[in-house]
Amino acid sequence: MDIALPSYAFPTFVFLLFCMIMYAVYDLCLKPKILGAKLRKQGIDGPTPSFVLGNIPDIQKIKSKVSAADTTVYNLNEPLSLDCCTILLPHLSQWTKQFGKTFSFALGKKDRGPLLGKGLLTTSKEVWVHQRKTISPTLYVNKVKNMLSIVLESGNTLIKSWEKMVETEGGIADIEVDEYVKNFTSSIFSNVMFGRYDVAHKGLFSKCRDLMEASGSPTVLDGRPFYRFFPSKRNREQRRLEKEIYWIILELEKKCRMQEGESMIQTLVQGSKHGELGSSTPQQFIVDNCKELCIVAMDVPGITAIWGLMLLAMHPEWQSHARAEVLEVCGGQTPDAEKLGKMRILKMIILEILRLYPGVGFTVREALGDVQIGKKVFVPKGVNIWIWPAALHRDPQLWGPDALKFNPERFANGISGACKIPQAYAPFGLGPRTCPGMNLGMMELKVMFSLILAKFSFSLSPNYRHVPKFDVLLEPRYGVNLIIHKL
Repeated sequence: MDIALPSYAFPTFVFLLFCMIMYAVYDLCLKPKILGAKLRKQGIDGPTPSFVLGNIPDIQKIKSKVSAADTTVYNLNEPLSLDCCTILLPHLSQWTKQFGKTFSFALGKKDRGPLLGKGLLTTSKEVWVHQRKTISPTLYVNKVKNMLSIVLESGNTLIKSWEKMVETEGGIADIEVDEYVKNFTSSIFSNVMFGRYDVAHKGLFSKCRDLMEASGSPTVLDGRPFYRFFPSKRNREQRRLEKEIYWIILELEKKCRMQEGESMIQTLVQGSKHGELGSSTPQQFIVDNCKELCIVAMDVPGITAIWGLMLLAMHPEWQSHARAEVLEVCGGQTPDAEKLGKMRILKMIILEILRLYPGVGFTVREALGDVQIGKKVFVPKGVNIWIWPAALHRDPQLWGPDALKFNPERFANGISGACKIPQAYAPFGLGPRTCPGMNLGMMELKVMFSLILAKFSFSLSPNYRHVPKFDVLLEPRYGVNLIIHKL
């Protein structure tokens, strides 16, 4: 069968193709050069980007030079270094030395990929405002206080598991704590999001962790245009997991409709029925926000708690101070909101843990318009601003000569007394985009540490290997092994 096209069809096609080519040339070549020139005029320089791929080849070359010998392995007879920045992202450390603390670099044509959809973490303007107004009220202080029983129940499950292991081993046990701690935080989130314990453990949470593993580091994105559409093994795995997570969340949402009580998934359902959803369907609104909250609320406080146990194991003097406070305040009773509020030393310790090991690797914001920062920096529209908390929190100019040491005493007079610029402390972000789950996360950490300290003493196991890794989150590559004694 032959088809006759109108005489104007071919010229129209050629014009559209020409427009697409011109846009691609501008987006991939001209735009980065224009933005880079505006930054260099202000003295903000950086490595010279290549065409299309930006500085991705430079990043890969620098990282290839960091061998396994450069990682820090814990030795019981030597002090452990907490300076992980050079090892984790050596390209940023090298460029900081070369160009200063403020520099520019390019990551090619970026793609969020399946891991981050169009939820609270990644949207902006009216869509973000609607999502924030939907989610934040469920995590206000008064609502979080009502979640204390959930947190305590999950914490007591962890304690009973450790007590059984220690008893079986004759009063002392070598335990890799990671899965126990992650189960503690994921049980809490499961109840808050879906109204039931363990409802999503075997399905949703494991799939989310698999997707994070398959996604790799969001700071070294593949800058090849349209590569996400290429059917590579990694891309196929990501898409498979993305689809499975999508249907798991929608199935859980259906089950939650039939149960009594309030849950966050029901709040998301209501939010999907009104307000600005942008290009998302109501189902995608529910799925993307639920998935992003899973990643943040499930793993971030858990990883922070794991690093915290490692730091307290390294510093038995602070472990003793915190234990004495817990025993004095609680007097052998279960901690409540009032008792938790009185634990001043424990709060100082948690603030210091968050300083050294903030759960989120980067805070990234795109300038949606021209922005003036202070008197010296002008950020043109379209530039992404990257803030690396791990480096910011270890800057001796801000935190003093002991910036690389674990010293909770620095927070004796609060954050303003610990740092020359209080805004330089940002484990939960700053301003309107401050993490809405901050109050719940802090309560989880206080409850977990207070319960563990009241029951056990612990030290680092000889089996512990101190090798931080950064993919999506900053976590210990080989887990944290502790020698745990029952008090």
